[in-house]
Amino acid sequence: MGVYRRGNTYWIDFYSGTRRVRERVGTKEEARVTLGKRLEDIRMGRNPELRRIRPKRLWGMVKQFLKRHAALSRNPQTFRVRARPVLRHFKGMTLQEITPGHIQDYIAARLREGVSKATTNRERAFLSALYACASRWGYFGGDNPVKAVKAFPESPGNERALTESEAKRLIDAAAKHLKPVILLALHTGARIGETLKLRWADIDLGAGMITFIQSNTKSGRGRSVPLDDVLIDMLKERRKVRSIREDDPEGYVFTWQGKPMKRVATAFKRARINAGLDDAVTPHTLRHSFAAGFVSRGGDVFRLQRFLGHSTIGLTQRYGRHSAEYLQDARRYFGPVPDPIGHESVTTDREMAPGESSEMQNQAGNGAAGRN
Repeated sequence: MGVYRRGNTYWIDFYSGTRRVRERVGTKEEARVTLGKRLEDIRMGRNPELRRIRPKRLWGMVKQFLKRHAALSRNPQTFRVRARPVLRHFKGMTLQEITPGHIQDYIAARLREGVSKATTNRERAFLSALYACASRWGYFGGDNPVKAVKAFPESPGNERALTESEAKRLIDAAAKHLKPVILLALHTGARIGETLKLRWADIDLGAGMITFIQSNTKSGRGRSVPLDDVLIDMLKERRKVRSIREDDPEGYVFTWQGKPMKRVATAFKRARINAGLDDAVTPHTLRHSFAAGFVSRGGDVFRLQRFLGHSTIGLTQRYGRHSAEYLQDARRYFGPVPDPIGHESVTTDREMAPGESSEMQNQAGNGAAGRN
């Protein structure tokens, strides 16, 4: 860090946070003065690169971010939703003008509007990603101001799971087009979005397998889940209807009025209310119900991890907390290492076997004692 010469020009070299900055200045004296100003800016908490990078309006950066980054994601609409309150709050400001204090004020304002802490965490993450891209694309220098603002701690989330009777009530109360969607989610653990994107090419009724292809999953990894008899019967019936109506030329499994189903939120809410279930029951509850039921019946979390498509086993392990009976059942695994099958422990006070002498019994007892 300091002043150095390259050819006939002097440069300054300094760090702004963790970012190394080299700036061409001119004469040696100009370089010394400029370096002092830059270091003073850093000491006072100002961005020393504002003079080197033209200030970028936030709305312009958001526009480019949505076009160049969000458009390549699996769900661009999510980014657009996150951008709206951000643009409204920071209207007219540049990236360089926004400080950690401004971001903290934004979060406080959103909480006063009744937005949850989890939602503000998502909006904070959006802003952080925005600044990261701005830095990579040359629109912003210095430290990401969002990183100075801590996110709220979050609970594991809604872990509501349906019992068998509740699941039956929900299916019975659902509209005709929604019943098979609920059934498949309950018996595979698939997310609703993954379920609605299924095509007949993804289902092998002969092998009894269903495949969620990579481009349709949240994790970006494909996975296969076996089909039970309930789903095989349901899918066979749907395939018969398909061959008669031929109303799904693109091969989608779930259609409504001849078009692929896109959303089920309204129909699901109506079914939940008609079934007399609480508002904690959401479409995602079906996925939780599959996982909790799998573990409660003795299924292992390693296979469950593959069925759910989780990247780590830690995401899957939380489902073991759903069932008190499942935890109580663990008592049968308690105790020291069992003896090998067919082997009986030898004790000195056991009864003699027919034809066995006292000396033989004592020798056996002493041998057992020697092994302890």
